[in-house]
Amino acid sequence: MPTHLSGAFDPIRFRHHLHRYPELSLQEQKTASVIIDQLLKFGLSPHTNIGGFGIVVDINSGNAGKETLLRADFDALPISEQAEHDHTSRHSGCMHACGHDGHTTSLLSVAEHLSQHPPQTGRVVLLFQPAEEIGLGAKMMLADPRLQQFNPDAVYAYHNLPGYPLGTVVVKEGAFACASTGVNITLRGKTSHAAKPENGRSPATAVSRIMAYLEDLPDSIDDAFCLVTLVHVKIGNPGFGTSPGKANVMATIRSDSDHALACMQKQLQAFVDTQAADQGLTSAIEWVEPFSATHNHPGCTQQLVSAANALGYPIEIPAHPMRWSEDVGEFLSHWQGTLFCLGSGERHPELHNPDFDFPDDLIGIAARLFIKLLEERHTHPEK
Repeated sequence: MPTHLSGAFDPIRFRHHLHRYPELSLQEQKTASVIIDQLLKFGLSPHTNIGGFGIVVDINSGNAGKETLLRADFDALPISEQAEHDHTSRHSGCMHACGHDGHTTSLLSVAEHLSQHPPQTGRVVLLFQPAEEIGLGAKMMLADPRLQQFNPDAVYAYHNLPGYPLGTVVVKEGAFACASTGVNITLRGKTSHAAKPENGRSPATAVSRIMAYLEDLPDSIDDAFCLVTLVHVKIGNPGFGTSPGKANVMATIRSDSDHALACMQKQLQAFVDTQAADQGLTSAIEWVEPFSATHNHPGCTQQLVSAANALGYPIEIPAHPMRWSEDVGEFLSHWQGTLFCLGSGERHPELHNPDFDFPDDLIGIAARLFIKLLEERHTHPEK
């Protein structure tokens, strides 16, 4: 993968380059190098390798004022691309199926603008984050002491959203994206001949009860949206002569409330422990890729809406939070801010689909909204 692109910054060409050469979470070294190289070409001085391959650009006016952090992500997914455009992934089994290539290019467009028109007041921080897809990138960057010198009073990030007209701003105050975690339940017993299952300890009964419990688990929580999705079950091995001695049950648990998610985890742990004890099994539960809920600050959200209105962007306020998770919620648990979505087309392929491709027109739409927001926050001297 080339380490740089020659010539003046062309956002579409840059995004297509990122799309051709995707990298999975925690492996984004070359992607980070390309981003860093472009920032240097703008005359900016990025801080690198923050919490892994994270990148931060500090643009300080030297005058009193607000501190705004804008964040984009740049990791890809383990999905094989199925598309016919000329910038399809060159890396087998890996593609930008969530639009992080577009998010990053939008923020680079903002960086180019700020290199020519720096803020008059306060400080703008541009943060490029790896490992969003596995829920680790934000945590890793927050744990890096170099990020702790910043204390933004507003954090903003966006995600493209298929199913809405291109450029429509989708945002609401309060809970905006769900907390979630994967759960991997392992049950171990003892194999036996299938003719004498009583001589072994089969996990079959426990598995069937756990599957039914997972289906009913959301009903145990009041006053919160909760959902459990069973994603994988394996019991024993394919052989008619053997009663199984091991099983795995995997599911994804989500809620718009961190507290509700924690309650479901506690209840599930207790139920699995009970079933294992009743059936003479040992059990283990692994929680995988945990995400906190993303909560939008009312004041920050209103500032975002004001900037969108000034640009004439259509705005939709959803009745419910997004069911998916976004690890920008980790930043918003430390600093106030707002995650919003921008429509990527009513008939656009869904996120994480093998034919997904970020719409190039959305790069400029997002960049203009960020720039307008910064103008409203950083143009006039503090009173």
